[in-house]
Amino acid sequence: MGIQPMNRYQLRFWIFSGSALFWLLAYNPTIAEIVPDNTLPVNSSVTPKGNTRVIEGGTRRDDNLFHSFKEFSFSVRTTDTTGDTAHFNNDLTVRNIITRVTGGLRSDIDGTIKANGTANLFFINPNGIVFGRNASLQIGGSFVASTANSLKFADSTEFSATAPQTSPLLTISVPIGLQFGSNPGEIVNQSQVSPDGAVNSISSPVGLQVPSGRTLALVGGHVSLEGGNLTATGGRIELGSLAGDSFVNLREIETGYALQYKDVLNFGDIELSGGAVVDASDSKGDVIQIQGKNVTLTDNSLILSITSQSNTGGNLVINAAESVKLSGGSNIGTVADGEGRAGNVLVRALDSIELVGTSNGSASIVGSQVCVLSSDCNSVTGDGGDLMIETSKLLIRDGAAIDASTFGAGRAGNVVVKATDSIELLGTSPDRQVSSGIFAQVAEGVIENAGDAGTLSIDTKRLTVMGGAQISTAARKGGNGGNLTINASDLIQLSGTSPLATASPSDKNRSGIFVSAEPEATGHVGNLNITTGLLTIEDGARISADNFGSANREGNATLNVRQLLIQNGGEVRAGSFASGPGGNLVVNAAESVQIIGKGNIASTPVPSTLFTQAQASGKAGNLNITTRSLNVRDGAEVTVSGKDLGPAGNLTIVANDLRLNQGKLTAETNAGQGANIELQNLDLLLMQNQSQISARAFKDANGGNINIDAAKGFVVAVPGQNNDIIANAFQGNGGEINITTKGIFGIEERKATQGNTTNDIDASSEFGFDGTVSINTPDIDPNRGLIQLPVEPVNVQVAQGCQTTGTQTAGKQSSLASTGKGGLAVNPYEPLSSSNIWEDVPVSTQTGTSRQRESVATVPNKIVEAQGWVRNEKGEIFLVAEDSRCSLR
Repeated sequence: MGIQPMNRYQLRFWIFSGSALFWLLAYNPTIAEIVPDNTLPVNSSVTPKGNTRVIEGGTRRDDNLFHSFKEFSFSVRTTDTTGDTAHFNNDLTVRNIITRVTGGLRSDIDGTIKANGTANLFFINPNGIVFGRNASLQIGGSFVASTANSLKFADSTEFSATAPQTSPLLTISVPIGLQFGSNPGEIVNQSQVSPDGAVNSISSPVGLQVPSGRTLALVGGHVSLEGGNLTATGGRIELGSLAGDSFVNLREIETGYALQYKDVLNFGDIELSGGAVVDASDSKGDVIQIQGKNVTLTDNSLILSITSQSNTGGNLVINAAESVKLSGGSNIGTVADGEGRAGNVLVRALDSIELVGTSNGSASIVGSQVCVLSSDCNSVTGDGGDLMIETSKLLIRDGAAIDASTFGAGRAGNVVVKATDSIELLGTSPDRQVSSGIFAQVAEGVIENAGDAGTLSIDTKRLTVMGGAQISTAARKGGNGGNLTINASDLIQLSGTSPLATASPSDKNRSGIFVSAEPEATGHVGNLNITTGLLTIEDGARISADNFGSANREGNATLNVRQLLIQNGGEVRAGSFASGPGGNLVVNAAESVQIIGKGNIASTPVPSTLFTQAQASGKAGNLNITTRSLNVRDGAEVTVSGKDLGPAGNLTIVANDLRLNQGKLTAETNAGQGANIELQNLDLLLMQNQSQISARAFKDANGGNINIDAAKGFVVAVPGQNNDIIANAFQGNGGEINITTKGIFGIEERKATQGNTTNDIDASSEFGFDGTVSINTPDIDPNRGLIQLPVEPVNVQVAQGCQTTGTQTAGKQSSLASTGKGGLAVNPYEPLSSSNIWEDVPVSTQTGTSRQRESVATVPNKIVEAQGWVRNEKGEIFLVAEDSRCSLR
């Protein structure tokens, strides 16, 4: 009977079973043990004592103790996870325990590594190192685990794990670096232990931990923290990944060792997943350094340093040869949670940095914050650290953020973002509650005596903010807002809103760039400065400098651009919405400003606007626009206004070409003196399709003044389209309208009544005194352009070839009157100009019998004033009297 073929279910079972067996063989550390390789002058020895492997012997050279093993793996074999230990039973005078694994197998460590005294432990296995969930450290010094080929010393010797037989005599020198081969093994950490109940600064298991003030370093090929934690309270943590032949310097410092990568050309990847935590809290200096090709954090993984004492906290430095990516609620940051200042955060990636939110609304954040853990933020007076982001492309989406905030009395840190190519901020968290963005602010829920926000600086080529994403600095309670500066050499595009956006003034669900003092704020509003080539604000997006509180110092906004485009409901504004003053809005556009159309936000139509306003009792700021060309059309508006008791600011526009096509320039107020409009340096003001320039006042306010300076140009309104220039008032007095121009066409002074189709200039008042309208056209000098006669004119007698109809009176003095230059030449001998008015001279028709022509008197009794001219066949011109029926000689 032949062998029956396996059915597909049996095949699947055997494949699964074989894979499981292979996994168990590969990952079950009990198969391997700690085995010396007998390559040292004095070899290591391993003695089992219960659950402990006692490691003794080795070769000592001064402060250095060398061990060498063929295999080094062990695991927890009992239910007592604290009892399985590899114990380096060294003399207390040993400074460095240097261990290598030479047998070609990786090390699987799932128990405790222990050493005596304060010795540092170097553990080298080129084939890989895996720390299991039960792995822990019980040593008194620093711990360096590496998949390097060898450890080099200051005297040029090295302790090699790949060529143990060729190693020279062991040295008394200090280690200075790690030499990697062409394919270094990976390092994995899964440790989740809490020896004696120890937890880190966020109450998670400490995992692999070194004593306070010491260094914990994992340096290899691919480095993965698969839910495994690293803790170095008051110390330093180093993660480094390399690919290919490389050398990493070891520099001895107060807290152990600092790794330097200046000679490394090829890096590998570093991944943190499964909620892994890297924690070096209450440390000083550069306390966490991560160096790789691509650095990735997922699943709520965390890299942090918290300062809960009075000293300055430690800095976080992440360098990636290609990219850094955070997703799934992962965070990188420092925190001030006491009197000391938080450390700084530097994230640098040559290609890209990407921050992505999660489906459950958790944000992925790179930040430095004040008082996010303490229950009493009034006692937290330490300042936040500074954030520095450097890359080519920065992408932040789905509610992720770069954030420097304060919840306490300490000042938030500053934020500096540099992206040589582009920055994209997209959307909100999936639950639409959190905006993607970059923030430096006094946070919501802050204490009354809040600290100040930091400054925010962004430098890039192209900046895009869409779908409810934001860039913001904000003041709350007693804290001051920070200044916001953006430089984008090419363009800035702001577009759209989040799905929750409304058309309310305080809405925070629009895409945009904001500086603000929020309600209940008493601190200063920050200033906003934007410099770019093309600035586009569209589809409900907004740029604003707003005062919603009683802050006594306004926030000013300055836009320095080549071109500004606001369309489809976009807004640029500086406003006061409470008792605090609003700031000034200044637009300098080298080429053009275009404000176009309307948009819809939550089904509410909103015009595209550029404006300053006062909505309550605070004073509004001024609006100044300087550009070559300003175009306002299709329902868009440029305005300064005071809606309640607060006075409006003034509107000043300096432009060569100003065109309004169903557009408005308005300065309107309800209180006090009217707001004024100044239009300067115009070559052309063109108004079409119900356009309006208005300095209207309501209630008992006086109308504002309108000054239009087009001394070198023209004011033109297309007839019959209801284009008005008005400075009306209701109970107050009308304003003054002054227009200086070379010519004004299609518009005139008269009352602008509702619904008429005429183009009107109106400064009237319903119940007060009317204002005045003054239209000034520069005087024309009739002598301007005349040429001095080159010779004394000859008194040439005008020949009278025709007699006038009617009786001549003898003895009357004849005369010839010339008004203006007309067709006269410079002198009588020159031909007449052809730029004269043509007048047809009808040829008379004689009737009756022919008669002999009478001789013309040589001296006529009267010279009649010439009334026309004719040209003979020779092209000669003759002046003629009004009777042109005679023929010329």
